[in-house]
Amino acid sequence: MKKHTNYELSKQLKNRIKKRQNSNEQKYNQKQERLNNNEREKLILNQFKGILKKHKNTEKRMPKRSGVDKFINYFAFIPSGLFDKQCTSAIQNEWKCHSYNEKRQIMDYFHTFIYPYPIPEPLIFTSIQEDLFDDKHGKLCYSKDFAIIQKSKKWISDIVSGESFYRKNKDCFTKAEAHYFLSSSISHKDNSSLIAMYFEAKCKARGFGQSLCAVVTKVFTVKFLNTYNCSIVTGFLDLLARHADHYLTADELGDICDFVNTKIIKYQQSFGKSVPFSFSGRTIASVISLANEWHAQHQREIRLLNRLGYRQRQTVQIPEKWDGLGINNFKYENGSYVWIIKQLCTFHDLTNEGRKMKHCVASYAYRCSNDECAIFNVSCFNKSVDTIESVATIEVSANYEIVQIKGKCNSAVSVKVMNVISRWVQQERLKFNSIISRRIGV
Repeated sequence: MKKHTNYELSKQLKNRIKKRQNSNEQKYNQKQERLNNNEREKLILNQFKGILKKHKNTEKRMPKRSGVDKFINYFAFIPSGLFDKQCTSAIQNEWKCHSYNEKRQIMDYFHTFIYPYPIPEPLIFTSIQEDLFDDKHGKLCYSKDFAIIQKSKKWISDIVSGESFYRKNKDCFTKAEAHYFLSSSISHKDNSSLIAMYFEAKCKARGFGQSLCAVVTKVFTVKFLNTYNCSIVTGFLDLLARHADHYLTADELGDICDFVNTKIIKYQQSFGKSVPFSFSGRTIASVISLANEWHAQHQREIRLLNRLGYRQRQTVQIPEKWDGLGINNFKYENGSYVWIIKQLCTFHDLTNEGRKMKHCVASYAYRCSNDECAIFNVSCFNKSVDTIESVATIEVSANYEIVQIKGKCNSAVSVKVMNVISRWVQQERLKFNSIISRRIGV
Protein backbone atom coordinates (compact mmCIF):
# COMPACT_ATOMS: atom_id res chain seq x y z
CA MET A 1 0.00 0.00 0.00
CA LYS A 2 1.46 3.36 -1.11
CA LYS A 3 2.04 6.04 1.51
CA HIS A 4 1.42 9.74 0.72
CA THR A 5 3.83 12.40 1.81
CA ASN A 6 2.74 15.59 3.59
CA TYR A 7 3.51 17.58 0.44
CA GLU A 8 1.15 15.47 -1.70
CA LEU A 9 -1.65 15.69 0.89
CA SER A 10 -1.42 19.45 1.08
CA LYS A 11 -1.49 19.63 -2.71
CA GLN A 12 -4.67 17.51 -2.92
CA LEU A 13 -6.26 19.62 -0.18
CA LYS A 14 -5.52 22.81 -2.07
CA ASN A 15 -7.06 21.36 -5.24
CA ARG A 16 -10.24 20.39 -3.34
CA ILE A 17 -10.51 23.83 -1.77
CA LYS A 18 -10.03 25.42 -5.17
CA LYS A 19 -12.74 23.27 -6.76
CA ARG A 20 -15.11 24.05 -3.90
CA GLN A 21 -14.48 27.77 -4.28
CA ASN A 22 -15.11 27.55 -8.03
CA SER A 23 -18.39 25.69 -7.53
CA ASN A 24 -19.50 28.18 -4.86
CA GLU A 25 -18.72 31.08 -7.18
CA GLN A 26 -20.63 29.41 -9.98
CA LYS A 27 -23.68 28.84 -7.72
CA TYR A 28 -23.52 32.43 -6.50
CA ASN A 29 -23.41 33.75 -10.08
CA GLN A 30 -26.39 31.58 -11.04
CA LYS A 31 -28.30 32.83 -8.01
CA GLN A 32 -27.57 36.45 -8.95
CA GLU A 33 -28.76 35.80 -12.51
CA ARG A 34 -32.03 34.33 -11.17
CA LEU A 35 -32.52 37.32 -8.89
CA ASN A 36 -31.84 39.72 -11.74
CA ASN A 37 -34.30 37.85 -13.98
CA ASN A 38 -36.97 37.90 -11.28
CA GLU A 39 -36.48 41.62 -10.77
CA ARG A 40 -36.69 42.19 -14.52
CA GLU A 41 -39.92 40.15 -14.72
CA LYS A 42 -41.41 42.09 -11.81
CA LEU A 43 -40.63 45.37 -13.54
CA ILE A 44 -42.23 44.14 -16.79
CA LEU A 45 -45.33 42.87 -14.95
CA ASN A 46 -45.68 46.18 -13.12
CA GLN A 47 -45.49 48.01 -16.44
CA PHE A 48 -48.11 45.71 -17.97
CA LYS A 49 -50.34 46.07 -14.93
CA GLY A 50 -50.36 49.79 -15.49
CA ILE A 51 -51.25 49.31 -19.15
CA LEU A 52 -54.00 46.80 -18.28
CA LYS A 53 -55.44 49.20 -15.69
CA LYS A 54 -55.58 51.91 -18.34
CA HIS A 55 -57.38 49.52 -20.71
CA LYS A 56 -59.86 48.54 -17.99
CA ASN A 57 -60.57 52.17 -17.23
CA THR A 58 -61.17 52.94 -20.91
CA GLU A 59 -63.45 49.88 -21.18
CA LYS A 60 -65.49 51.12 -18.24
CA ARG A 61 -65.92 54.46 -19.90
CA MET A 62 -67.10 52.87 -23.17
CA PRO A 63 -70.88 52.23 -23.35
CA LYS A 64 -71.80 48.53 -23.20
CA ARG A 65 -75.42 49.07 -24.24
CA SER A 66 -76.27 49.78 -27.84
CA GLY A 67 -77.64 53.19 -28.77
CA VAL A 68 -80.95 54.03 -30.40
CA ASP A 69 -79.47 54.57 -33.88
CA LYS A 70 -78.77 50.87 -34.27
CA PHE A 71 -82.38 49.86 -33.53
CA ILE A 72 -83.87 52.59 -35.74
CA ASN A 73 -81.93 51.09 -38.67
CA TYR A 74 -83.20 47.61 -37.77
CA PHE A 75 -86.87 48.61 -37.96
CA ALA A 76 -86.67 51.31 -40.63
CA PHE A 77 -88.82 49.15 -42.95
CA ILE A 78 -91.88 49.44 -40.64
CA PRO A 79 -94.17 52.35 -41.59
CA SER A 80 -95.34 54.63 -38.78
CA GLY A 81 -98.48 53.28 -37.13
CA LEU A 82 -100.78 53.82 -34.17
CA PHE A 83 -98.21 52.74 -31.59
CA ASP A 84 -95.08 54.29 -33.16
CA LYS A 85 -93.09 56.39 -30.64
CA GLN A 86 -89.74 56.52 -32.43
CA CYS A 87 -89.97 60.29 -32.93
CA THR A 88 -90.87 61.15 -29.32
CA SER A 89 -88.69 62.97 -26.79
CA ALA A 90 -87.63 59.65 -25.28
CA ILE A 91 -85.42 59.12 -28.33
CA GLN A 92 -83.87 62.56 -27.94
CA ASN A 93 -83.05 61.76 -24.30
CA GLU A 94 -80.87 58.87 -25.49
CA TRP A 95 -82.92 55.88 -24.38
CA LYS A 96 -80.86 53.01 -22.96
CA CYS A 97 -81.99 49.47 -22.24
CA HIS A 98 -81.27 48.04 -18.79
CA SER A 99 -80.03 44.73 -20.22
CA TYR A 100 -76.63 44.01 -21.76
CA ASN A 101 -78.09 41.17 -23.85
CA GLU A 102 -78.56 42.34 -27.45
CA LYS A 103 -81.58 40.09 -27.97
CA ARG A 104 -83.35 41.63 -24.96
CA GLN A 105 -82.35 45.11 -26.07
CA ILE A 106 -84.03 44.57 -29.45
CA MET A 107 -87.19 43.19 -27.82
CA ASP A 108 -87.28 46.05 -25.27
CA TYR A 109 -86.84 48.69 -27.97
CA PHE A 110 -89.52 47.08 -30.16
CA HIS A 111 -92.11 46.91 -27.36
CA THR A 112 -91.24 50.40 -26.05
CA PHE A 113 -91.36 52.38 -29.29
CA ILE A 114 -93.02 50.29 -32.04
CA TYR A 115 -95.62 47.83 -30.68
CA PRO A 116 -96.41 47.35 -26.96
CA TYR A 117 -98.23 44.01 -27.20
CA PRO A 118 -96.73 40.47 -27.27
CA ILE A 119 -95.49 39.23 -30.63
CA PRO A 120 -93.67 35.96 -31.50
CA GLU A 121 -89.86 36.18 -31.38
CA PRO A 122 -89.17 34.68 -34.85
CA LEU A 123 -91.20 37.42 -36.55
CA ILE A 124 -89.02 40.16 -35.04
CA PHE A 125 -85.61 38.53 -35.43
CA THR A 126 -86.22 37.17 -38.94
CA SER A 127 -87.35 40.59 -40.18
CA ILE A 128 -84.07 42.29 -39.14
CA GLN A 129 -81.84 39.83 -41.05
CA GLU A 130 -79.96 41.01 -44.13
CA ASP A 131 -81.82 39.99 -47.29
CA LEU A 132 -79.25 41.55 -49.66
CA PHE A 133 -75.47 41.40 -49.41
CA ASP A 134 -72.34 42.14 -51.46
CA ASP A 135 -70.44 39.11 -52.75
CA LYS A 136 -66.63 38.90 -53.11
CA HIS A 137 -66.85 40.64 -56.52
CA GLY A 138 -68.84 43.55 -55.04
CA LYS A 139 -72.12 42.57 -56.71
CA LEU A 140 -75.41 42.83 -54.82
CA CYS A 141 -76.86 39.36 -54.23
CA TYR A 142 -80.00 37.93 -52.67
CA SER A 143 -79.61 35.86 -49.52
CA LYS A 144 -80.88 32.26 -49.65
CA ASP A 145 -83.74 33.17 -47.26
CA PHE A 146 -84.70 36.34 -49.15
CA ALA A 147 -88.36 35.30 -49.63
CA ILE A 148 -88.77 34.33 -45.95
CA ILE A 149 -87.23 37.62 -44.71
CA GLN A 150 -89.46 39.66 -47.03
CA LYS A 151 -92.52 37.73 -45.85
CA SER A 152 -91.63 38.34 -42.19
CA LYS A 153 -91.28 42.08 -42.90
CA LYS A 154 -94.73 42.13 -44.47
CA TRP A 155 -96.32 40.18 -41.61
CA ILE A 156 -94.75 42.35 -38.90
CA SER A 157 -95.82 45.53 -40.74
CA ASP A 158 -99.40 44.17 -40.91
CA ILE A 159 -99.40 43.52 -37.16
CA VAL A 160 -97.97 46.95 -36.24
CA SER A 161 -100.48 48.75 -38.48
CA GLY A 162 -103.24 47.86 -35.98
CA GLU A 163 -105.54 46.46 -38.69
CA SER A 164 -106.79 42.88 -38.90
CA PHE A 165 -103.88 40.53 -39.57
CA TYR A 166 -106.25 37.87 -40.93
CA ARG A 167 -107.89 40.21 -43.47
CA LYS A 168 -104.50 41.27 -44.83
CA ASN A 169 -103.28 37.66 -45.13
CA LYS A 170 -106.30 35.65 -46.28
CA ASP A 171 -104.12 33.98 -48.90
CA CYS A 172 -102.00 32.37 -46.14
CA PHE A 173 -104.21 31.91 -43.06
CA THR A 174 -107.72 31.15 -41.94
CA LYS A 175 -108.97 32.92 -38.79
CA ALA A 176 -108.01 29.99 -36.56
CA GLU A 177 -104.58 29.67 -38.22
CA ALA A 178 -103.92 33.41 -37.79
CA HIS A 179 -104.81 33.14 -34.09
CA TYR A 180 -102.44 30.21 -33.47
CA PHE A 181 -99.71 31.87 -35.55
CA LEU A 182 -99.75 35.12 -33.53
CA SER A 183 -99.88 33.25 -30.19
CA SER A 184 -97.00 30.87 -31.03
CA SER A 185 -94.38 30.24 -28.34
CA ILE A 186 -91.63 28.95 -30.69
CA SER A 187 -88.31 30.63 -29.91
CA HIS A 188 -86.03 32.02 -32.61
CA LYS A 189 -83.12 29.77 -33.68
CA ASP A 190 -82.77 30.73 -37.33
CA ASN A 191 -84.96 31.93 -40.21
CA SER A 192 -86.64 28.52 -40.47
CA SER A 193 -88.26 29.16 -37.06
CA LEU A 194 -90.77 31.43 -38.82
CA ILE A 195 -91.83 28.60 -41.16
CA ALA A 196 -92.06 26.28 -38.14
CA MET A 197 -94.52 28.78 -36.63
CA TYR A 198 -96.50 28.75 -39.89
CA PHE A 199 -96.84 24.94 -40.00
CA GLU A 200 -97.52 24.68 -36.26
CA ALA A 201 -100.45 27.10 -36.67
CA LYS A 202 -101.78 25.06 -39.62
CA CYS A 203 -101.56 21.82 -37.61
CA LYS A 204 -103.23 23.23 -34.48
CA ALA A 205 -106.07 24.73 -36.52
CA ARG A 206 -106.71 21.27 -38.03
CA GLY A 207 -106.89 19.67 -34.58
CA PHE A 208 -103.67 17.64 -34.72
CA GLY A 209 -102.54 16.00 -31.48
CA GLN A 210 -99.46 17.31 -29.73
CA SER A 211 -97.07 14.55 -30.90
CA LEU A 212 -98.37 14.55 -34.49
CA CYS A 213 -98.22 18.36 -34.56
CA ALA A 214 -94.54 18.30 -33.45
CA VAL A 215 -93.55 15.68 -36.07
CA VAL A 216 -95.41 17.35 -38.96
CA THR A 217 -94.06 20.80 -38.04
CA LYS A 218 -90.46 19.59 -37.93
CA VAL A 219 -90.59 17.48 -41.11
CA PHE A 220 -92.54 20.05 -43.15
CA THR A 221 -90.19 22.87 -42.06
CA VAL A 222 -87.22 20.92 -43.44
CA LYS A 223 -88.89 19.58 -46.60
CA PHE A 224 -91.07 22.57 -47.62
CA LEU A 225 -88.96 25.49 -46.36
CA ASN A 226 -89.24 27.45 -49.63
CA THR A 227 -92.62 26.07 -50.81
CA TYR A 228 -94.57 26.41 -47.55
CA ASN A 229 -97.49 28.33 -49.10
CA CYS A 230 -97.99 26.01 -52.08
CA SER A 231 -101.54 24.66 -52.54
CA ILE A 232 -100.14 21.10 -52.81
CA VAL A 233 -98.61 21.37 -49.32
CA THR A 234 -101.92 22.67 -47.94
CA GLY A 235 -103.72 19.73 -49.58
CA PHE A 236 -101.25 17.33 -47.98
CA LEU A 237 -101.98 18.84 -44.55
CA ASP A 238 -105.72 18.42 -45.16
CA LEU A 239 -105.12 14.75 -46.05
CA LEU A 240 -103.19 14.19 -42.79
CA ALA A 241 -106.02 15.90 -40.87
CA ARG A 242 -108.59 13.53 -42.45
CA HIS A 243 -106.47 10.52 -41.43
CA ALA A 244 -105.20 11.75 -38.05
CA ASP A 245 -105.66 8.22 -36.61
CA HIS A 246 -103.11 6.79 -39.05
CA TYR A 247 -99.70 6.60 -37.32
CA LEU A 248 -96.78 7.91 -39.42
CA THR A 249 -93.17 8.00 -38.27
CA ALA A 250 -90.93 10.94 -39.18
CA ASP A 251 -89.04 8.77 -41.70
CA GLU A 252 -92.23 7.64 -43.45
CA LEU A 253 -93.56 11.20 -43.55
CA GLY A 254 -90.21 12.41 -44.94
CA ASP A 255 -90.35 9.83 -47.75
CA ILE A 256 -93.85 10.99 -48.73
CA CYS A 257 -92.65 14.62 -48.61
CA ASP A 258 -89.90 13.76 -51.13
CA PHE A 259 -92.60 12.43 -53.46
CA VAL A 260 -94.76 15.54 -52.88
CA ASN A 261 -91.76 17.77 -53.64
CA THR A 262 -91.49 16.25 -57.11
CA LYS A 263 -95.14 17.20 -57.75
CA ILE A 264 -94.47 20.76 -56.52
CA ILE A 265 -91.41 21.12 -58.80
CA LYS A 266 -93.40 19.81 -61.77
CA TYR A 267 -96.19 22.32 -61.07
CA GLN A 268 -93.74 25.22 -60.68
CA GLN A 269 -91.95 24.33 -63.92
CA SER A 270 -95.26 24.56 -65.79
CA PHE A 271 -95.67 28.17 -64.48
CA GLY A 272 -99.21 27.38 -63.30
CA LYS A 273 -100.35 26.06 -66.70
CA SER A 274 -100.88 22.48 -65.50
CA VAL A 275 -103.32 21.44 -62.76
CA PRO A 276 -101.55 20.96 -59.38
CA PHE A 277 -101.45 17.50 -57.84
CA SER A 278 -104.60 17.05 -55.77
CA PHE A 279 -105.11 15.02 -52.58
CA SER A 280 -108.90 15.20 -52.72
CA GLY A 281 -110.49 11.75 -52.92
CA ARG A 282 -107.25 10.05 -51.87
CA THR A 283 -106.45 8.12 -48.71
CA ILE A 284 -103.17 8.12 -46.81
CA ALA A 285 -102.61 4.48 -47.83
CA SER A 286 -102.96 5.33 -51.54
CA VAL A 287 -100.52 8.25 -51.21
CA ILE A 288 -97.99 5.99 -49.42
CA SER A 289 -98.26 3.45 -52.24
CA LEU A 290 -97.74 6.24 -54.82
CA ALA A 291 -94.67 7.43 -52.89
CA ASN A 292 -93.24 3.89 -52.72
CA GLU A 293 -93.87 3.43 -56.43
CA TRP A 294 -92.10 6.73 -57.18
CA HIS A 295 -89.07 5.71 -55.08
CA ALA A 296 -88.86 2.37 -56.91
CA GLN A 297 -89.24 4.04 -60.32
CA HIS A 298 -86.57 6.59 -59.40
CA GLN A 299 -84.16 3.79 -58.54
CA ARG A 300 -84.88 2.00 -61.82
CA GLU A 301 -84.17 5.20 -63.78
CA ILE A 302 -80.86 5.73 -61.96
CA ARG A 303 -79.78 2.11 -62.61
CA LEU A 304 -80.71 2.45 -66.29
CA LEU A 305 -78.82 5.73 -66.67
CA ASN A 306 -75.77 4.24 -64.98
CA ARG A 307 -75.90 1.21 -67.26
CA LEU A 308 -76.11 3.41 -70.35
CA GLY A 309 -73.38 5.73 -69.06
CA TYR A 310 -75.55 8.88 -69.05
CA ARG A 311 -75.91 11.49 -66.36
CA GLN A 312 -79.21 11.89 -64.60
CA ARG A 313 -81.36 14.28 -66.61
CA GLN A 314 -81.90 17.49 -64.65
CA THR A 315 -83.78 20.65 -65.59
CA VAL A 316 -81.17 22.62 -63.61
CA GLN A 317 -77.51 22.14 -64.48
CA ILE A 318 -75.67 20.40 -61.63
CA PRO A 319 -71.87 20.57 -61.33
CA GLU A 320 -69.95 17.30 -61.39
CA LYS A 321 -68.16 18.20 -58.14
CA TRP A 322 -68.65 20.64 -55.24
CA ASP A 323 -66.76 21.63 -52.07
CA GLY A 324 -69.39 20.53 -49.55
CA LEU A 325 -69.90 21.71 -45.98
CA GLY A 326 -66.88 22.17 -43.73
CA ILE A 327 -67.35 18.92 -41.80
CA ASN A 328 -64.50 16.43 -41.40
CA ASN A 329 -64.75 12.77 -42.32
CA PHE A 330 -64.56 10.24 -39.48
CA LYS A 331 -62.76 6.95 -38.83
CA TYR A 332 -63.33 4.73 -35.80
CA GLU A 333 -61.88 1.26 -35.06
CA ASN A 334 -63.70 -1.15 -32.78
CA GLY A 335 -62.18 -4.63 -32.61
CA SER A 336 -62.24 -6.20 -36.05
CA TYR A 337 -64.47 -3.42 -37.48
CA VAL A 338 -63.41 -0.08 -38.98
CA TRP A 339 -66.19 2.51 -39.35
CA ILE A 340 -65.82 5.32 -41.90
CA ILE A 341 -68.12 8.34 -42.34
CA LYS A 342 -67.35 10.21 -45.56
CA GLN A 343 -68.95 13.24 -47.24
CA LEU A 344 -70.15 12.66 -50.82
CA CYS A 345 -69.14 15.67 -52.93
CA THR A 346 -69.64 14.44 -56.51
CA PHE A 347 -72.72 13.64 -58.57
CA HIS A 348 -71.26 10.21 -59.37
CA ASP A 349 -70.85 9.36 -55.65
CA LEU A 350 -74.43 10.40 -54.87
CA THR A 351 -75.78 8.29 -57.72
CA ASN A 352 -73.79 5.26 -56.58
CA GLU A 353 -74.96 5.80 -53.00
CA GLY A 354 -78.61 5.78 -54.13
CA ARG A 355 -77.98 2.63 -56.18
CA LYS A 356 -76.25 0.76 -53.34
CA MET A 357 -78.63 1.85 -50.58
CA LYS A 358 -81.76 1.74 -52.79
CA HIS A 359 -83.14 5.19 -52.00
CA CYS A 360 -83.48 8.57 -53.76
CA VAL A 361 -80.40 10.38 -52.39
CA ALA A 362 -79.29 11.24 -55.95
CA SER A 363 -82.14 13.76 -56.10
CA TYR A 364 -80.30 15.81 -53.43
CA ALA A 365 -77.45 16.69 -55.83
CA TYR A 366 -78.72 20.19 -56.61
CA ARG A 367 -79.19 21.05 -52.93
CA CYS A 368 -75.72 19.71 -52.07
CA SER A 369 -74.07 21.74 -54.84
CA ASN A 370 -75.77 24.89 -53.45
CA ASP A 371 -74.56 24.12 -49.89
CA GLU A 372 -78.14 23.72 -48.69
CA CYS A 373 -77.25 20.31 -47.22
CA ALA A 374 -74.55 17.62 -47.23
CA ILE A 375 -74.80 13.85 -47.68
CA PHE A 376 -72.53 11.42 -45.79
CA ASN A 377 -72.02 7.70 -46.30
CA VAL A 378 -71.43 5.40 -43.33
CA SER A 379 -69.49 2.23 -44.24
CA CYS A 380 -68.11 -0.64 -42.17
CA PHE A 381 -64.92 -2.56 -43.00
CA ASN A 382 -64.73 -6.07 -41.51
CA LYS A 383 -61.05 -7.03 -41.06
CA SER A 384 -61.71 -10.73 -40.53
CA VAL A 385 -63.75 -11.15 -43.74
CA ASP A 386 -62.00 -8.28 -45.62
CA THR A 387 -65.28 -6.76 -46.89
CA ILE A 388 -66.72 -3.23 -46.93
CA GLU A 389 -70.47 -2.63 -46.53
CA SER A 390 -72.44 0.63 -46.69
CA VAL A 391 -74.76 0.71 -43.68
CA ALA A 392 -76.31 4.21 -43.58
CA THR A 393 -76.76 7.54 -45.36
CA ILE A 394 -76.86 10.81 -43.38
CA GLU A 395 -78.27 14.19 -44.41
CA VAL A 396 -76.82 17.26 -42.64
CA SER A 397 -78.49 20.65 -43.09
CA ALA A 398 -76.65 23.93 -43.72
CA ASN A 399 -77.16 24.67 -39.99
CA TYR A 400 -75.04 21.60 -39.14
CA GLU A 401 -78.03 19.64 -37.92
CA ILE A 402 -78.59 15.91 -38.61
CA VAL A 403 -81.87 15.83 -40.53
CA GLN A 404 -82.09 12.21 -41.71
CA ILE A 405 -80.34 8.89 -41.05
CA LYS A 406 -81.43 6.09 -43.40
CA GLY A 407 -80.35 2.49 -43.88
CA LYS A 408 -80.91 0.39 -47.00
CA CYS A 409 -84.35 0.89 -48.59
CA ASN A 410 -84.97 3.83 -46.20
CA SER A 411 -84.96 1.49 -43.18
CA ALA A 412 -83.94 2.46 -39.64
CA VAL A 413 -80.29 1.94 -38.64
CA SER A 414 -79.14 -0.36 -35.83
CA VAL A 415 -78.08 0.77 -32.36
CA LYS A 416 -74.43 -0.12 -33.14
CA VAL A 417 -74.41 2.18 -36.19
CA MET A 418 -76.18 4.90 -34.21
CA ASN A 419 -73.48 4.79 -31.52
CA VAL A 420 -70.76 5.33 -34.15
CA ILE A 421 -72.70 8.25 -35.66
CA SER A 422 -73.12 9.76 -32.18
CA ARG A 423 -69.33 9.69 -31.69
CA TRP A 424 -68.87 11.56 -34.98
CA VAL A 425 -71.60 14.08 -34.09
CA GLN A 426 -69.90 14.76 -30.75
CA GLN A 427 -66.46 15.14 -32.35
CA GLU A 428 -67.65 17.57 -35.04
CA ARG A 429 -69.98 19.43 -32.64
CA LEU A 430 -73.04 18.77 -34.76
CA LYS A 431 -76.55 18.32 -33.39
CA PHE A 432 -79.49 15.99 -33.99
CA ASN A 433 -82.85 17.48 -34.89
CA SER A 434 -85.64 17.08 -32.34
CA ILE A 435 -87.17 14.04 -34.09
CA ILE A 436 -83.96 11.98 -34.08
CA SER A 437 -83.07 13.19 -30.55
CA ARG A 438 -86.44 12.02 -29.26
CA ARG A 439 -86.03 8.66 -31.01
CA ILE A 440 -82.56 7.89 -29.62
CA GLY A 441 -83.24 9.49 -26.23
CA VAL A 442 -80.63 12.27 -26.40
